[in-house]
Amino acid sequence: MTPLPVAVVGVGHLGKEHARILSSMPDVRLVAVVDPNLSQAEGVAMRCNTRAAGDYRAILGSIKGAVVAAPTCHHHAVARDLLQHGVGLLVEKPLASSSEQARDLVALAKANRATLQVGHIERFNPAFEELRSRHLAPRYIVSERYSGFSGRSTDVGVVLDLMIHDIDLVLSLVQSPVASVEAMGVSILGGNEDMVQARVRFENGCVADLTASRVHPEPLRRMRVWGAEGYAGVDFAKRTLNLMQPGEHLRQGRIDTRRLDPATIMSLKTELFGRHVHTTEVDCSTRHDRDQLTRELDDFVGCLRTGDAPRVGGEAGAEALELASRILTSLGAHQWEGMINGAVGPHQFPTIAGRLFAPAERGIQEAA
Repeated sequence: MTPLPVAVVGVGHLGKEHARILSSMPDVRLVAVVDPNLSQAEGVAMRCNTRAAGDYRAILGSIKGAVVAAPTCHHHAVARDLLQHGVGLLVEKPLASSSEQARDLVALAKANRATLQVGHIERFNPAFEELRSRHLAPRYIVSERYSGFSGRSTDVGVVLDLMIHDIDLVLSLVQSPVASVEAMGVSILGGNEDMVQARVRFENGCVADLTASRVHPEPLRRMRVWGAEGYAGVDFAKRTLNLMQPGEHLRQGRIDTRRLDPATIMSLKTELFGRHVHTTEVDCSTRHDRDQLTRELDDFVGCLRTGDAPRVGGEAGAEALELASRILTSLGAHQWEGMINGAVGPHQFPTIAGRLFAPAERGIQEAA
């Protein structure tokens, strides 16, 4: 099999990992790594046994595919140019800075018959894959995605940095048009929003509450899903899936706690989970011998060769951005005190009543 010539554009935190994996694939030839920071590109190129370039246009005629891992603000311009030259792309999430830009890329990919994949890597999480294989029609979803301040992706806020993962996952699960969006968020470190809470209502009746923060003391990536069939809890970090479903006697309403004697109530308390509500935990952490990023790249390379649709195509990336845009619009208009002339949006705060605690309580020195 002739090795497929590809490149990586942008070799920062994540791009260098794309380059490392692609350089180890036997059916791939990593033609170059590209970054305007040429010293950064040269360091990655040396480790991956390839060449470095400061501009992707220098290698346009020598590649069939590319990973775009540049800052989000450059996704549209770089991807547009590459697609116009027929280069198939895996664009890191989010696909672009706006839904309009994303739709433009989707149309270009279609016109040029080029692969367009989006790096929503949680679709390849084995715990989420297991959830998708189960019979559960979501009626209520809670997602929580927290991280500490990384210093990366400061060109976008937490909605496009972290929440976009869960937006994509929720849309893939619910498969219904969005009816309404309510959101609130705050900018803690200046610039874009750092903490956001959003409620999304779908036309099929499902409600999703999404929370994201990139100024949290401890990381957390989980999703909880309720439906008539039962409950599923996904831990994306541990790659586990917890499932609960009521026994048939509960579904048929054969227990009424208002009519039970004390002894039966006591028995119900001790035997609720197991006898009446069935539970199981599925450990998916050893399900694959390759990590999620490698499997995502396998999907990309396979689609470049066959022309098949990727698991997360440009259309899905555009739909995620459209919902993200509605969330950003809503949080920008949120009235913290219910008044038009009061504090509005992520950069304003309502009147502060006082200190929650004095810095001296924990020996904290406030910044000057």
